[in-house]
Amino acid sequence: MSRKVLAIANCRVSSIEQLLNNSLPRQQISVYAAAEKLEAEIIHVWSGNVSSKAGTNVTRTDLKEMLEMCKQNKNIKFAIFDEYDRYMRSVNEGPYFEVLFQLQGVKVWYASESDAFNGDDAMAKFMRAMSAFKAEGSNEERQRKSISGQTAALKAGRWPFVPKPGYMKGRETGIPELHPVRGPILRDILIRLAARRITPTQALKELNDSDFTNGHSLYKMDKFRKIATDVFNAGIVEIDKQVQVRNEQGLHERLITIEQLNVINMIFTDKPKNQAGPRKNGNPKYAANNITECDNCLGKRNGRFVGFDHTNGKSSKIYERYRCRSCGRYLTRQEMHEGIEQQFKNNPVTKDGRKDFLEALAIVWKQRKAQAEQEVNRINHQIKAINDAAKRQTNDLSATDNPAIKQRIEESMLEKEAQISELGKQVESLEARADDDWQKFLRFAYGFVEHMGAAFLETSQENRLRCKQIMFPAGFYVNENKKVYTPEISPLITLLPTKKSTEVLQKSHLVRVKGL
Repeated sequence: MSRKVLAIANCRVSSIEQLLNNSLPRQQISVYAAAEKLEAEIIHVWSGNVSSKAGTNVTRTDLKEMLEMCKQNKNIKFAIFDEYDRYMRSVNEGPYFEVLFQLQGVKVWYASESDAFNGDDAMAKFMRAMSAFKAEGSNEERQRKSISGQTAALKAGRWPFVPKPGYMKGRETGIPELHPVRGPILRDILIRLAARRITPTQALKELNDSDFTNGHSLYKMDKFRKIATDVFNAGIVEIDKQVQVRNEQGLHERLITIEQLNVINMIFTDKPKNQAGPRKNGNPKYAANNITECDNCLGKRNGRFVGFDHTNGKSSKIYERYRCRSCGRYLTRQEMHEGIEQQFKNNPVTKDGRKDFLEALAIVWKQRKAQAEQEVNRINHQIKAINDAAKRQTNDLSATDNPAIKQRIEESMLEKEAQISELGKQVESLEARADDDWQKFLRFAYGFVEHMGAAFLETSQENRLRCKQIMFPAGFYVNENKKVYTPEISPLITLLPTKKSTEVLQKSHLVRVKGL
């Protein structure tokens, strides 16, 4: 009886923009179609935002984990990537990792490329080498042009980036102009703050109560700290990242002097930060954060709704609203959540769809379980290696009469014994937690299906994003009439055939049907 052919896959993006533009789902469709063509079953998919430029790939965690899984499971015969530049952008490292996979009996396969490209003859290798050359060259050219252009602009006193708070885009490229309303307000507050006539807390309150925040959300102290201590306010243009330039002769109009900036820096140095950072699992009160887009701002970078509490500045009443980060359009929290729940009510899961949905959730669980099992295997291998080393030291101990050497060997053996004990506890904890996690996951899955709309908004951010991708792959949108809709419904609901061609599925992500 022949063993089943297995495969692993990797879907990679190199920027947040690619992540938001649905690149990962498109790649997943492509690699699964390739696996079906190769008659292989994908058992694990790596996905995420990682760099693949030359010199970074030897330390990539995803590639290391893929190779380790291939070592552990000899039934894996294919490592599938969508395109060569999704694999990596390096002339040297590309063939190197292909050989590493080949040593494990695994063929690297590019889903969107031809069979000729994926071949083993000299022409196929040449085609892949050319793809690597073009990908690396494109990276270098883009980086070189960007760095040289930005460096030249900064050295000339220009600011080739988004205007800072209090400024707006100027008539001349790279020279922001003072905003007619926000600029004078910020200047007055910073001058009085530098003269110690007001405290940072008073300055923040004045800023939020003024016209400076018209069309903007209210600032918190951590954000105000960054604005107030920005060297740009004192006529300095400075970048200390990939581009490293500091020019104290900026061409823009300054708000304060360098001496006043130094005083403000001292004031904030004496004021400790006391705000908590961003929530690890999102804001449960505003569960639709960043998953609902504005129809008026399609294609814009910040055209997503984000929820927040605010007042009208005249009373202490708290308003709970979502606001589009691009155009500033508002929607109450109740309107947004009821609109999303209505999508679930309008599209109830059929009996067959419910079964498929639970199976889909189970697949997600199995992926997490497989990762835990990989961790257990890794720790067990580590325990075995330490045990083998301890056995060798036992032989060394019996073979020497030198007291000093014996003492060092005995101390080393005690350390190894402690390491084995600690690693054993980690394995026990992982194995014990697996059953408990499975029970919790089952309760969540069945409860979610029974009450989808409410459960979707109440579950954790991780589960919410996962379930949105399964049920409504394109997410949610708000039209010009403030009605929530979705342009794409999962086959689990519509009962459409799931085995479409890759081209058709890719096009489905481009459809924008308003008023659904």
